[in-house]
Amino acid sequence: MPYFRNQGAYTQDEQNALLGNQLDTAHQFLVSGAIDPTTPGRYVITKAGVAAMTLAAPVAGRDDGLEIYIGSTTANAHTVTCPAGTFQAGVANNTVATFPAQAGAGIMLMAFNGKWVVRSIVGAVVFT
Repeated sequence: MPYFRNQGAYTQDEQNALLGNQLDTAHQFLVSGAIDPTTPGRYVITKAGVAAMTLAAPVAGRDDGLEIYIGSTTANAHTVTCPAGTFQAGVANNTVATFPAQAGAGIMLMAFNGKWVVRSIVGAVVFT
């Protein structure tokens, strides 16, 4: 079988379609605020100081499988707060995810049965 150079790679448009959104200003947070729990995709915290973000619980059944990535481009201990027990990160009664004060920290979440299942973390994100 012949080798075709540059074949099979995703274009940026295809990546955005797979990940649910572009990294436009609607998905970047310069200030503290609420993350839309019904829109899958990537969200980036760009606030210069500590951001206090909120994320509502997903709706069981309707939102199952929806994925959200929340990352930081600033060296601050940002927080993401959910209703009590919504994060499933292997620790009981998780309400708050606290990012380390390092740019590049982040969490990948998947909605399932009314909870946010933590699929992966980047950096030493602490759940309490």
